[in-house]
Amino acid sequence: MKEDLNRSARILLAGLIVFYILSVLVNLGHLNLQGEEPRRAVVSIEMLESGDYIVPHALGWEYYNKPPLFNWILAGLIYLTGSTSEFVLRLPSLLFLLLWAYFHYEVSRRFFSKKIALLSAFFMLTVPDLFFYGLANGAEIDIFYSFLVYLQVISIFWFYHFRNYWLLFAVSWLFCAAGFLTKGFPSLIFQVLTLGALCVYAKSIRIVFKPAHLAGIATFALVTGAYFYAYSTRAPLPVLLTNLVNESLGKWDSGTEKAAAGIQAVAVYPLSLLKLLAPWSVVLPILLWKRKLNLQANPLVKFSILFILFNIWVYWFASSTKLRYVYVFVPFAMNVIIAAFEDLSTRYPKLVDKFLRYGALLFILVFVGLLVLPFYYAQYTALSLIGAAMVGIFLFIYFQRRFAHWRVWLFITGLVLVRFTYALVGIPIQKESMFDYEKQAAVVFNSTKGEQLTYYLPPDSLRLDIILFDTLFKWRSQPVTVAPSLYHQWPYYYYKVSGQVLKYDSSLKTGNLYMTTSDKFGTLPFNPLLGISNQSTGDSLAIFRR
Repeated sequence: MKEDLNRSARILLAGLIVFYILSVLVNLGHLNLQGEEPRRAVVSIEMLESGDYIVPHALGWEYYNKPPLFNWILAGLIYLTGSTSEFVLRLPSLLFLLLWAYFHYEVSRRFFSKKIALLSAFFMLTVPDLFFYGLANGAEIDIFYSFLVYLQVISIFWFYHFRNYWLLFAVSWLFCAAGFLTKGFPSLIFQVLTLGALCVYAKSIRIVFKPAHLAGIATFALVTGAYFYAYSTRAPLPVLLTNLVNESLGKWDSGTEKAAAGIQAVAVYPLSLLKLLAPWSVVLPILLWKRKLNLQANPLVKFSILFILFNIWVYWFASSTKLRYVYVFVPFAMNVIIAAFEDLSTRYPKLVDKFLRYGALLFILVFVGLLVLPFYYAQYTALSLIGAAMVGIFLFIYFQRRFAHWRVWLFITGLVLVRFTYALVGIPIQKESMFDYEKQAAVVFNSTKGEQLTYYLPPDSLRLDIILFDTLFKWRSQPVTVAPSLYHQWPYYYYKVSGQVLKYDSSLKTGNLYMTTSDKFGTLPFNPLLGISNQSTGDSLAIFRR
């Protein structure tokens, strides 16, 4: 591929981008919302229904776990489309990931050739955890938040590179404020640690003492302060801020028993990171085996390494090691990987081609799996054979010698094809084995003839004690009464089928219709009118009248 893409290459690139988007959009709304998705949906829906965009609510009660920026985006999209469908709620993550990859390309091409920068962007886009899990669960907050942190961090490097300190601090602290209004204190931790990485990169601590830094901090204070002032006029601000602190500290082990149990997780965490970056992370051990690479030569690569080293330990030693929490490190890791790949491709092109050909084993396994699938799921025979035919044609092209110089791009195309076959065949099969909350919510709505339904349980309490490592720091405060936990699929799908917001009430009123959870079945004052059980999660509900 030439440095300036010719017309044919541009058409092929455009086709690959369209195919990538299609591989995500196919059956995007087919699966029920999972994990944190329905919680984000419920908070956004209640914003629209109540008209209160300052204080987030869930089940009609204050929701203290996250600030509202991502919910504003979901609520705006619901308003614009008039739909609360799974497809609509998952769409923003695809849009933000594509925008994120574009920014990554635009920055990278200033420090690499355009061809290498493009490869780096597509390496990032095809990381399986992002491509398969992150986008399939796109109503979660993580891709959007990671994009904000990327903009926050890369602006520090970018404006330092051009020695524009006023924009360095103003822009980075502005994105830090946006991240804070999305997920709270982690954005401040990223800002402080990344500025530390910048001091090492610049070999000077004076940077953080420039007058422009005060302007940046003022920008952060004005943006976040405006929101929190508005919040304080409607709800108790100390409760929100204290809980946001605990949300961050909660990712860390606070006791010796937890710490001891987490030693194994700490030890294997680097392997989890390599898994997150697979298949592209295979480049690093190969390169180390062959020769050492001078990573100091490229400014972007050097800064990326420092950013990772200064920040990754926060998640490495945390009690919760979910990979979606570290999506932000992917583009910075790709800066290192693509530098290694470029060097390896130049010095050992035959070795790179050999490994790319070995990588076709993945596509062969997918091809065989699609051929075998009809023996287990006869209803998907046609889709399986269509997918197998596409993969078979791809494999024929992949091993053609005349396409050897395009092999890495073919490998990327193969990953997109695997994602497409997953969307086409895998998602419908996955749906069959899942509990259908929407179907059961419709059963509840029809059996109650549309009568207003209220969620009932004794109230729960939100502890506001701040405890750091049991002995280092303790601050006690009175707990706050909150709504008890509930699988948020229930209020989301109940709203979807009925148009009614499911709200919580801690007391029973004569004549009203209530929903409660399984652990209260034996203590109900009246016999249930309807019971629904999800065997896979133990999530069971009963409907009764007071």
